[in-house]
Amino acid sequence: MPVPKSSGRSGTASTAGSPSPSTNGAADSYVHEIVGWTLIENQADAEAIAALLLSENSMGARRTSLSGAIREGVRRLETVPFSADRRVIDISGDGPNNQGIPVTEERDKAVAKGIIINGLPLMTSSGMGSAFNIPDLDVYYHRCVTGGPGSFVIPVTEWEEFPEAVRRKLVLEIGGVEQPQPRVIPAQLFKEEPYDCLIGEKIWQQRMWQFDDFDR
Repeated sequence: MPVPKSSGRSGTASTAGSPSPSTNGAADSYVHEIVGWTLIENQADAEAIAALLLSENSMGARRTSLSGAIREGVRRLETVPFSADRRVIDISGDGPNNQGIPVTEERDKAVAKGIIINGLPLMTSSGMGSAFNIPDLDVYYHRCVTGGPGSFVIPVTEWEEFPEAVRRKLVLEIGGVEQPQPRVIPAQLFKEEPYDCLIGEKIWQQRMWQFDDFDR
């Protein structure tokens, strides 16, 4: 099962499981491939990949393009040299989309191609872009970023939680859980409140004056 890993502004990509590339991104103008498509079959393979990931430093930026990360993940999945039962993109970042096209557009295009998008929102409220963060980033990921059968969101509120969150994510993704079959869901009276998936873009417009050389 090929699983590309894409990240938002400060989210660091990780990889595990079967054939997997690992990429790190910042804004929609920077994508750095750490590991290309690689078959991970045993512990030695996993440890070698882990060593490569640990040797890299992720690059931060003041803009976050989750839509760009999804687009890059789709592009890489379309060139995977292995046969796959599932195609999954993991998105991890510390803020909402505020650069590029709206994230819902790229999400919907990816899901329409049968791709699943899972999320690890980093709700640590720290870093150079904290002025552009939102307190309900996990809800934002659920409503605006993730999609596809069995997709999920695992929030990280403290850095100490990150290793366990990654382990839980891997168990859910490659632990042998069968894909849920499509089913008819009866109509419900409950309706979710509308959610503004352009909140990141709006916050950037309100606060970009903080940067003398900001990129519009």
